[in-house]
Amino acid sequence: MKLFMFQIGGDCGGSNVELHDIRFCVGKTASDCYDDLRSQWWGNPKSLHVDCWGEIRHFDGYDIQIVPRRNNLDNNKLFFINLGGYDPAEFGELHRNVLLVCPDAKTAKARALAEIQHWSQPHKDKAFEVEKAVNISKTVEARGYSIELVPSPAAIPFDFVCKYLKIG
Repeated sequence: MKLFMFQIGGDCGGSNVELHDIRFCVGKTASDCYDDLRSQWWGNPKSLHVDCWGEIRHFDGYDIQIVPRRNNLDNNKLFFINLGGYDPAEFGELHRNVLLVCPDAKTAKARALAEIQHWSQPHKDKAFEVEKAVNISKTVEARGYSIELVPSPAAIPFDFVCKYLKIG
């Protein structure tokens, strides 16, 4: 099994622009995850589409492996943080998505915020819950799997696809 990160979007009624979110799913292929993405979408089901997707194979010095659920594989967890900030030359908020391996959410947030110190007026957005980093390890466990973090000095680039793909 593989871990995928998706940017999904669609109409949620009453908005002037489509809304987007980042979601994580486990499957053999990205298309295996579409039913899971549909079940996670809160907006108009017919408007649901994928804008970007990629397999999470390596981040922050670790190879990411999906294994049948086990307890206490590692003290470290894989976290996702959505950071936001502003550029005086652009209208709107800019975002940066960060994946980090850390022992807890507090450490993950501190490390992620350090990555945007150069931004004008930086701030941390709500992740999925106010004032929390998203513990991807916990998300994967809810689906019956665990993330095994294997230290690896060889960085593997995050290969992703940006393409509109209607799944609703």
